[in-house]
Amino acid sequence: MTPGRAAQLQAIAATLAPELDPARDYPALAAQAERWREERPLEILRILCGTPLFLNTLAQHAALLAGGADLAVFYSDELEYDPAIPGFLAGIGVKTCHGAKEAATSGPFDAVLDCSALNKDLSVRLGFCELTRSGVHVYESNLPDKPVFAADSGRIKSIETVLGTGDGCLRGLRHIGADPAGKTVLLFGHGRVGRGIEYALTQAGATVRIVDPAQGRVFTPALLDGAGIVITATGIRDALAPFSRLLLDSGALLVNMGADDEFGAGIPPDRAVNSKRPVNFMLSEPTSTRYIDPTLALHNAGIIELMRSTAQSGILTPSAPLEDSILADVRAAGVINAEIDALGL
Repeated sequence: MTPGRAAQLQAIAATLAPELDPARDYPALAAQAERWREERPLEILRILCGTPLFLNTLAQHAALLAGGADLAVFYSDELEYDPAIPGFLAGIGVKTCHGAKEAATSGPFDAVLDCSALNKDLSVRLGFCELTRSGVHVYESNLPDKPVFAADSGRIKSIETVLGTGDGCLRGLRHIGADPAGKTVLLFGHGRVGRGIEYALTQAGATVRIVDPAQGRVFTPALLDGAGIVITATGIRDALAPFSRLLLDSGALLVNMGADDEFGAGIPPDRAVNSKRPVNFMLSEPTSTRYIDPTLALHNAGIIELMRSTAQSGILTPSAPLEDSILADVRAAGVINAEIDALGL
């Protein structure tokens, strides 16, 4: 390892250290970095990492750097990010690309760790590793001529989407002084994100009413009676638009947890928390590192899967042995074992 690379890793470790502990908060990425420091599987590879930039994303960068990657980091105004992080990375000599135009001029890359398919048009040698379900849908609708590793398609992603999003929603509500304990919450959507929100809020002492037509739980105005908080987690833009007037008149706190505006144009931005953006993105750590750590380790590991793959294109899903190895690192730390047991992982 070059002196410059060692200095970058030391700077990242020092920045993470006051708030995050490797053994407690990011055991999968820490174990990956330790192995890759010895194996150097990414030596000389040019990697673009587009995971939204927050403090905990630095742990993902550290593993990539330890593995020998020639790393560039992408950030975009289309995604939330901590404005302090790009400057920090640039200051320690990591290339940063603000937006698709800068990313394109900084290429070509061997592999792209993408988020929301924002870099789908880049030229790559090996392929793409997509972090989100919405991004996978974009790739599926217009497959590139290189394979796409879908980190979202693995079992591990449930740790982030169920446990992490639920925890983030709860912390976001408490951040704005809306602790749900003792309150009635009306929750629209009961997929992975919705189940996580229900679990977290119920554990915190809330009564949660569910609306999900796919499960036969249809909305009626009576469900709003006594509801102090309304949360959307349907994954569908404008899903609640037909109920705008009822929601406006309800007096309930309106909270969107979807990537898109699920309330619709009938709800003004100033009527909902965080202008209808997810409430957890008001936090410096939108998803607690311990819940996103396994997903980011899987995202990184997708590069190795692309290197081993003989596929010319198409969507690659995580293998059971790969996910088992990452889960073993998480379980060795023991911090979230009870919660992942509850998920059946």
